[in-house]
Amino acid sequence: MVKIAIDAGHGINTPGKRTPADEREWSFNTKVANAAIKYLNEYQDVTVIRLDDSTGKTDVPLRDRTNKANREKADALVSCHHNANTGKWGNWTGTETYTHTKAFSESEVIAKIVHKHIVKAYGLSNRGLKKANFHMLRETNMPSILIEGGFMDSRIDIKKMRDTKVLDAAGKAVATGLAEHFKLKKKTQSNKPSKPSKPSSNKKDFEWVGTDLKGRRVESIYKGKEGLNFYDGPRWDNPSGTFKYGEGWIVDNLYRVNGSLMYRVQNSKGDLYWITAASKYVKVK
Repeated sequence: MVKIAIDAGHGINTPGKRTPADEREWSFNTKVANAAIKYLNEYQDVTVIRLDDSTGKTDVPLRDRTNKANREKADALVSCHHNANTGKWGNWTGTETYTHTKAFSESEVIAKIVHKHIVKAYGLSNRGLKKANFHMLRETNMPSILIEGGFMDSRIDIKKMRDTKVLDAAGKAVATGLAEHFKLKKKTQSNKPSKPSKPSSNKKDFEWVGTDLKGRRVESIYKGKEGLNFYDGPRWDNPSGTFKYGEGWIVDNLYRVNGSLMYRVQNSKGDLYWITAASKYVKVK
């Protein structure tokens, strides 16, 4: 079993970590991290450990993050970031990947593989492999890399960061590079979890509605004792568990199931589930 630690840098309210338009770095980082987790879960014999607060509300101290990765004995760590230069709009651009100044040789091997895929995903200038004494690289007991996908204060790069498809591709690039390094194999159809695939257009009881809320946090506002039911597929019976009051997951998409709306959501582990989209039970932040 290969253990991968994934980190979306900072928290949503961390001072200074934002664009000149006040878009938060974490909101870009987490989309890459969530996608990396999603695509890593398509492989056999891999466990993903998320190090930051998946809601972004808390900027988990860096020492807590590396301590968790070390305690869980992760085989590799990837920290997802987006760069900044002056904090004012400019035309600087590019993607770069860091290892520690005294890195494991394996860190450099992983960085080279992942960086190749990351540069292609963002479609920006290749700033190459670099070294730095960053905490996330220095205090880990496993090979670690830190990705700077592009510059938040770049008029060029911000267009990529505002594109959910690009950030999804960046997360897939992370997963693809790690799979290549660790020689991971895709799950066969028989051992894949029973998660819904893209809905068939001829199914009247299961229809993709689409939403511009993708990537936003959906929170349960239902105060019932047991909580809201959630499901591992598009249905209203045989629940898989309960979604507690105040609990929040990330919206993946919106569907109409048997005439009622459901969110497909992603939890902190990258697993996909289905919950009601009724506003009297849940709200999106």
